[in-house]
Amino acid sequence: MAGAGMFGSTSCNSTDVDDEGALKDDENRWVNHIAEEMTIEECAGQVLMPADRDASTQEWQELLTEIPLGSLFVDPRQATEARELIRAVQAKAKIPILIAADMEQGVDCATDFGYALALAAAGSEELVFTRSRALAREARALGIHWTFQPVLDLLINHNNPETNVRAFGSDPHAVARFIESAIHGLQDEGGFAATAKHFPGAGYDDRDQHLCTSINGLSREQWDLTYGHVWRAALAAGVHTVMTGHISMPDYDGLANEPSRALPATLNARLQVDFLRTELGFDGLIVSDAAPMIGITSRVDADNEVVSFLAAGGDVFLFADARQDHARIVAAVRDGRLRSDRLRDAARRVLALKWRLGLHRQRSEYVVDGASHASLAQELADKSITVVRANGAIARPVVPSERVLTVTLRLPGSDERRCPELEVVDDELRKRGVEVDHLLNPSHQTLREVVARYGRVFVNVVLLPHAQVGHCRMVGEVAMAFWRSFWVGHEHVVFTSFGSPYLLYEQPHWPNFVVAYGPGAAAQRAAVKVWLGELAASGKLPITLPLGLGERGAE
Repeated sequence: MAGAGMFGSTSCNSTDVDDEGALKDDENRWVNHIAEEMTIEECAGQVLMPADRDASTQEWQELLTEIPLGSLFVDPRQATEARELIRAVQAKAKIPILIAADMEQGVDCATDFGYALALAAAGSEELVFTRSRALAREARALGIHWTFQPVLDLLINHNNPETNVRAFGSDPHAVARFIESAIHGLQDEGGFAATAKHFPGAGYDDRDQHLCTSINGLSREQWDLTYGHVWRAALAAGVHTVMTGHISMPDYDGLANEPSRALPATLNARLQVDFLRTELGFDGLIVSDAAPMIGITSRVDADNEVVSFLAAGGDVFLFADARQDHARIVAAVRDGRLRSDRLRDAARRVLALKWRLGLHRQRSEYVVDGASHASLAQELADKSITVVRANGAIARPVVPSERVLTVTLRLPGSDERRCPELEVVDDELRKRGVEVDHLLNPSHQTLREVVARYGRVFVNVVLLPHAQVGHCRMVGEVAMAFWRSFWVGHEHVVFTSFGSPYLLYEQPHWPNFVVAYGPGAAAQRAAVKVWLGELAASGKLPITLPLGLGERGAE
């Protein structure tokens, strides 16, 4: 399939690579058939994963005539467009291309299954498995083979801006069980790869690896008891790929007293090779976290970023600049900065994953039962919604022609797709004969002026990781909406988080607190049912709130 090579260069000789005895005979045969004829340039193409966001289908096809990409990251907003792009690039590629996407909540253009923390709140490993299998089927129907989930990070630090609802909670033993179910659900039917992320583990630091090299500051012994328990479970479950983070682990590097000197895993052979591969025994494919993030770019210059990642044991460089990074890899092999056998090893791991996912043979079209998946998403939302603190304002039935106010608070500049205005909430209330007025990010003056006009007020905060990079806290306009505590004296104000479960830490004197763990349509419907007493909230908080704030429970 690879032919004699596009560029007429010296072949990457198969003797440059250690024998991968763990491969099955026919897998090894397919990989070797391609690998033996691949050039340096073709090997370099296999380890690059650019994103589809800024180029047309024609531009991707033209790029593939220059560089034999191994994989492509897609962000599918429309199913038809995604299928057309994927089919077009696959038709142009000599070697099938791995198509990847994040899909932490599901495929963007398909079912929103909610965040991992909602699954943990629902408390069912069976539901985690079923949800993961459904997500994989929807992805495969579009031609996607690879998802960057599940998130193995632990919610150790409530101020961590990256983990939050993306993770399964704070208890390593519970998280490990959910992770195992997720991996099996994603992978057991074949043709699809899960990714355990972010090694060696986010959630300890209060900083964001988008903005600096964040730190996992645990000792090795502490790590073994926490993150280690989860990571060993994921590897034992057979996860195909691991994403290393721009996260350091100073204690492992002997730099516990000089943590700022420790390199992130993406540049650190001790973490990627000695720890992950040798000690923990992972033999699959290692993909980097995103290339533009300051957690890596601040530690190495642009010309050496991809080369340093590969030299440190990584295999696929995420969000690569295809042309520039391809040239950098080829130049590094030729001038001796990157060993050809290391490049070959990475390229072979990419080929091996392609074989395992069936890209070497004709794939049938997958048909998705959208109605059953929507029903599953609603079941997950209904079972996850959690009443952390209750009072008489919650579970109060509809009063005919009741006039209510809904307030949506979200950080200015938030991605509206990620942080919607919660229109489904208003629609659901109106379906029940309720008269609804709505405010988006009102000032505290406005709230104080109007709340007395309404029998009930529903204050809904949409605060999620990555809504604004660097923090996941109520700041600015969102925080100032509570200036002068407009709700004091009003008996029927309900506070709900459609995202972060930690808001009670910032507003510990709210009289009640409901957590829906995300702003999807199913979560909005579930919240309305709980507010009106139509659904008994059965979700359990999968974290420990600071200051003992969760100990009162649902009163």
